[in-house]
Amino acid sequence: MGLTIADSYYLKAKGAIFGWFSDWNEACESLNYALSYDENHCPSLYLLGKICAEYIYDYDKAFECFDKVIALDQDYVEVYTLYIKYLIWADENERAEKLIDFAFTIKGVDTAKLNWLSSYINEKRGDYKKSLKHLKTAKKSIYNDHYYDFMIDEEKRIKKKIDLDKPKKKKKSSKKDKAKNKKKSK
Repeated sequence: MGLTIADSYYLKAKGAIFGWFSDWNEACESLNYALSYDENHCPSLYLLGKICAEYIYDYDKAFECFDKVIALDQDYVEVYTLYIKYLIWADENERAEKLIDFAFTIKGVDTAKLNWLSSYINEKRGDYKKSLKHLKTAKKSIYNDHYYDFMIDEEKRIKKKIDLDKPKKKKKSSKKDKAKNKKKSK
């Protein structure tokens, strides 16, 4: 069993998208060809959704693509974390939480990312303690140092926000300061 024509064009489109050096003409043409050969090609729909959300900022179109991917193949695990992230960006937090709950039931999904996304939602709500709890859970299912370090940085950032909410302590004056203040007042 080899690659389908849709797979080949999808790979061509994906290869053409490379940050600032993207060849958008090639990417769009290849993606359109992939979807014309197979309108239900999940990787192509996923990539189209990513392009719509990340580069065109058309979340509704992106969400349509992601919903179609999930309807066609619930086991296409790549779709969940990206879809949830864009839902959060679009302030669709309740919808994102429902999708997180569902995604946890899918075999092979990245549970560390799902917990990080749960943390992200709670951070946006200002529930920093719950956010830290999700990060702790996420760290338990991480299997590379780079991503683990990312989680530690996330924890540090959230702890700084907690510190911002704490009332500032008054500086205790020492005996020397008190003596100087008495001399100045005389």
